[in-house]
This record gives sequence, C-alpha cells and structure tokens, in this order.
Amino acid sequence: MAKHITLLLILVVAPLLQSNSLQVEADAELIRIAEEKDRIFKDLEWNEQTTDIQWYLFYGLQAADVYSTYRGLKYNCIIEGNPLLGDRPTLPHMITHKTVFLAPIWMLQNEGIYTKRELNTYNTMAGLVVYNNFRLLEKAKARCIKR
Repeated sequence: MAKHITLLLILVVAPLLQSNSLQVEADAELIRIAEEKDRIFKDLEWNEQTTDIQWYLFYGLQAADVYSTYRGLKYNCIIEGNPLLGDRPTLPHMITHKTVFLAPIWMLQNEGIYTKRELNTYNTMAGLVVYNNFRLLEKAKARCIKR
C-alpha cells in the first residue's frame, strides 16, 4: 500500500516540480530583459579595445629591452636581472626567451582579451625596464670595463 501511495505522489508531484523549474527559468529571463532595458549606460564600452599603435609600442619595447640588455651585458659590471636567463645570456638566448614568453600574448592579441588599460600598464612597465637598462648602460660606460 505504501508503495502505491509513493508512486502516486511521484506521479502527481513530478509534473508540478517540472512546471515550477520552467516558470523559474521564464521569470529569470523576464528579469534579465527588464534589467537590460532599464540599464542606464547601454552603449558605454567599459573595456576599450587595444589599438594597433599600442601593440607596435608593446613589441617595440620588447625589442628595445633585448637590445639594451645586450648592449649592457658587454660591460663587466652588468648582469642580467631575470633569473630565468642567468647572469650573462647570449643574444639568441634572450630572443628565444622573449619569443617563448610573448607567444601567448601574440597569439591572443586579436581575440579582444586585452583591454586598452591592461596594455597601457604592460607598456608602462616595459618602458620603465628599457629606461632602467639604458640608465645602467650609461653608468657602465663611465665606470666599467667593456669585455
């Protein structure tokens, strides 16, 4: 008898639960549509896309980093600061390192993943690295022996 009552309850309650989940989904969609309709800044792009100039600057700064590091390493008082490269990496080693670590950025650059603000941050950091490299190079020219 209890088995029949359980089966009867399942047959009566199951359709009610199904209709409730469908109603919840329908209500959620109506709420989403209403929120979108009432949104104040519909056309405002919060994450501006990067520009070609930013990308040219990015890759130019990476090349300037390799160049300035290569020139600085010609002096006995300068060592490479990146622990992954060792104290005195060769030019091919530095180029390979940059290529490997920048490949994911290069492959994803047109996917819209990076924002203008993020790329500006990367370029600022790279610019500071290049500035520091050339500053150290000028000091080395005055104080150190060229190899």
